[in-house]
Amino acid sequence: MEVCPFDRVQDVLGYSNQARYIYKYAKDINANTVVIEDHYIDKDYLIDYSKFYARSFDTPPTVTKRLHFFSENFSTENFREMLVNCDKEQLNALKESYLGFVVVKPIRDTNENPLIGRTLLKPYHSDIEQEYRCFLSKRYPVSLYGISLNINSLAFQVQDIAVGACATAALWTSLHPSRDLFGIPSHSPAEITEISVSFPSDSRNFPSRGLTLLQMINYIHSLEMETEIIDVQLMARDNPKINDCIVPDAVKSYIKVHLPLIAMLKLKNNKNVDVYHAAVISGYRYDQNGDVKELYVHDDQIGPYSRVKPDGNFIHWKNEWTGEYGCALALVEKLIIPVYPKIRLTFDRIYKVYSKLKQGIPSEGFNTELYLTQMKEYKRFLIEKHIEEKEKILTDHLPRFLWIIRIYYGGMPMLDYIFDGTAVFPKSIRTVRFLY
Repeated sequence: MEVCPFDRVQDVLGYSNQARYIYKYAKDINANTVVIEDHYIDKDYLIDYSKFYARSFDTPPTVTKRLHFFSENFSTENFREMLVNCDKEQLNALKESYLGFVVVKPIRDTNENPLIGRTLLKPYHSDIEQEYRCFLSKRYPVSLYGISLNINSLAFQVQDIAVGACATAALWTSLHPSRDLFGIPSHSPAEITEISVSFPSDSRNFPSRGLTLLQMINYIHSLEMETEIIDVQLMARDNPKINDCIVPDAVKSYIKVHLPLIAMLKLKNNKNVDVYHAAVISGYRYDQNGDVKELYVHDDQIGPYSRVKPDGNFIHWKNEWTGEYGCALALVEKLIIPVYPKIRLTFDRIYKVYSKLKQGIPSEGFNTELYLTQMKEYKRFLIEKHIEEKEKILTDHLPRFLWIIRIYYGGMPMLDYIFDGTAVFPKSIRTVRFLY
């Protein structure tokens, strides 16, 4: 065990692009002290070890290092005193200042930097001046030498090309929230690759050169989940008017129900060669009108909650790829969402209804929103609102999943059109009117 000031942790993290990003990100969320667990057993790494590294000639260690970040300043002596004396006031202050952890694997990349393993870091603050942030996160319990800590976050890790490339890392991250929502099993990156490649391709399984789209779908289906694919390029060609809003609308629609979206990107590198990449959209920033200003992405080649700005619109991205990584283009081709099989009403079908309704709404003072939700979550929202026929609506039998088209006036909900999310075609089943 070691306690050190935050500014000394870069040597432990290494100097890969992701390690440099994580150092900068942790600094942005006010990390001041790091507690290093020198002998940490990480389940995902241990499974990958048994699947691949255990049969290598030069076997790496089976243990990792885990780095815990805190906003409070304290020394090794202070921390040892907390452990021995169990002072409740000191422990509560420690828990309040917890910012999450980073696992550093004993595996090196081609530049001899350690690979970043399972990472859970606190997102940026939700509220900023006249704007808001919405993040996909779940509560993870953490034990540090018997101290019970908690972090609300979305898991991240860097691809280990031996057991899985970017698509594997994206699947691993995207399915974390669904474990609690839908009770799906947990798999390590090596297990994800192993299941995915039961659908064959023209490359070898391990070391992995990456998964095809069909292999990604194969893995999702193996979990008894369905795959919603939004062909952004096709929808934009069919209706150019939606170019500016298709990606933000899809992001808001699914993150509302705690489902991340995998963005399938086409990158044009500095050699003018097209490269394909997968990253997970994990949040967004929006203004008082509900307009999305920024996306947050878990990209295994960059880091967690990396910021994405629109390059004209959010079909074209401006981020590290088009900045320090030197790509001329970062284009969203498709969005992939692993969904529960009972969510049958697809995004493209409900979006046609939404777009038509939106065009008929006056622009001044009015806003619209489309989102997917669960019936119980929607009723929890309504119970705190003044609506017409409140008792009838709250006691009415509704399907488990609902698509909501909401009309706002002056930033306040005015009208909800409720659609059956378990139906094949859009069918409005109820209208909710808000009272003020």
